[in-house]
Parts: sequence; C-alpha cells; structure tokens
Amino acid sequence: MPKDPGRNTTLRATYTTLPLPQRLDDDVLTALVFGESTPCPADPRCLRINLKPLSDAPWSEVWRGRGPVHTHTAGPIRCVEDGDHFAGWISLDESRFDGLAETTEAAYAGLLALHAELPYRHVWRVWNFVTAINDGEGDDERYRQFCLGRARAFAASRVDIPADGYPAASAIGKQHGPRSLQVCWFAGREPGTAVENPRQFSAYHYPRQYGPAAPSFSRATVVPGPMVLVSGTASILGHRSMHPGDLQSQLRETLVNLDAVLDRAHAVAPAADAYVGQESLIKVYVRHEEHAPSVERGLRQHVGDRVPILILAGDICRRDLLLEIEVVHGGGSYQP
Repeated sequence: MPKDPGRNTTLRATYTTLPLPQRLDDDVLTALVFGESTPCPADPRCLRINLKPLSDAPWSEVWRGRGPVHTHTAGPIRCVEDGDHFAGWISLDESRFDGLAETTEAAYAGLLALHAELPYRHVWRVWNFVTAINDGEGDDERYRQFCLGRARAFAASRVDIPADGYPAASAIGKQHGPRSLQVCWFAGREPGTAVENPRQFSAYHYPRQYGPAAPSFSRATVVPGPMVLVSGTASILGHRSMHPGDLQSQLRETLVNLDAVLDRAHAVAPAADAYVGQESLIKVYVRHEEHAPSVERGLRQHVGDRVPILILAGDICRRDLLLEIEVVHGGGSYQP
C-alpha cells in the first residue's frame, strides 16, 4: 500500500518490569519475555526467550510500530506487520534436522524466501538464540555450524540486504533446555543502512581461522526514524578477542567499540545522536551470573543512571569472551 504523507514510521522499544496485559495494545509488534518465570500472556505476539534476567524483577521487551497490526503465519514463521514494519520469529527443534547447520539453513531459507515475496524486503535486525552455542571442537563448534548454515541461506536468497552489508544481528547461547534454534527479526519496507566499526574487521570478512563460513552480519543498521540497531558487540579488535579472562578490560574494550559504531552511525545519519542517551536501551549478556553486578557498575560509570540496562545470563559466541552488549539507539524507553 502507498505510504501516507507525514505518517510516523518509527519503531519504538520499551523495557518494562510491569506485568504485560493478556491482550497487548494494537500497535505492539512483539513482546519478548525473558526467563522461565516472567509471565507471558496468551497473545500470539508474545515470545518467551529462555535467558535468565539477572535482577529481582521480571523483564520484558516490547516493540511498537504505527499500529494497528495484523498477525498471521507463514508455515512455521509467526508474522506481525503494520504496513511499514514486520516482526517475525521461528523456533526449530534440532532433532528434526541433521545438525545445527541444517537447522539454521532451514530457518534462514524460510525467513529470506518469505521476505523475497513480501513488500517488507529489507531485513534490518536479527536475534539468534542457540542452545549450547560453544559445544564442539574446531569447525564442529556449534556457533561455527550456525554461521555455516546462515551463510548458505544468504548465498541462495533473493532478499534485499542493507547496502554493502548484512542485517545487524546477535547470536547468544541458551544455557539450558533442549537443543533448539530461535530466530527473531525485524524488517521494513524502507532499506536500512549497514554500519561497520573502523576498529574491527567486518564480521563477514573474518579469516578462515574462525570457521568454514564467516559470520553474516553488520555491526549495526540505521533504520528510518532514525533508529540505530547495534549488533551484539564484544571485546574484539580487528578480528581477535582481547583480554581473555579479564572482565573489566573486556567491558572497557566493548564500550570503546560501541562508541566507535555509534560515531560511525552518526556520520551516516546525523539526526542520530553519537552517544548513548535517555532514548537508548542497553542489553548485556554475561556468561557467568556472578559478573552481573560488576558489569552494571562499570556500565553506569560510562552511560550514567538514566539509560535502561537489561542484563541476561547467556553464552557468548566465542569461548574466550565473557560478555556481549547490544544497543537500541533512539526510540527506546523504560517503564519501571
């Protein structure tokens, strides 16, 4: 359908510790609830992610579009759309496939084939939740097998990706439960702009030592609004992990990387602030639960007290990394 003049097409995201209503508002694209005990309403737009929130309060992440939304399914994919934005998710049991590479290829082949036929051709941001992401040795490591399956699907697809890059993405290990792959994503009618980090190799140019296929993601995507969707970011310089075993040094290196990505995004979209502020959301994944308080203190020293920070227990894609941080920059808020 044609776009209405002056219509607000900006995504909005909120972290909340309030109970979600049984029927979500008409403009909600999706609501993610974290952990096993956080209440998840029966609304089909609600999705549970089995990563433990490392605080006393239940946490949810609610994404809104312009509304009202339309929900439907496309095979195993649940779909929500509002005319400008699309939210989708798929969950696959690995026992149905011959390994994680095949599971991932099937998930991404379905995702990309769907968007090749939809008006929402531009995939902006993807979250991948993989059980036991670091199990296996060498090229059999599960993260490397995940990257292989994803790369195969992208190579065969007809979907539009952001100019000169891939969607922003995170790949996080679920520490408990049966082996499965959950993929959640946003797409839009309008293209995003991929952003890279001048301090790092583009992930899709990583050398062979990191696996049979390089990771298929960009460091961030700037989408209409503008909103900056920053990928999972860790203590990597060039292509090498930095400061093995040193939590605070890894945190400092990660924050330098985040500042570099946001500075580059500001150059692409000057309307986007170059620094994390009150309309930003920060999500941190930590490998060891006991590290959460120290990580939060270090983050607060860097971003202040008014930026919402959600910390979850999750494994990082490289075994020598202790934490990973992602950011929603612009259009974010918190409801305590």
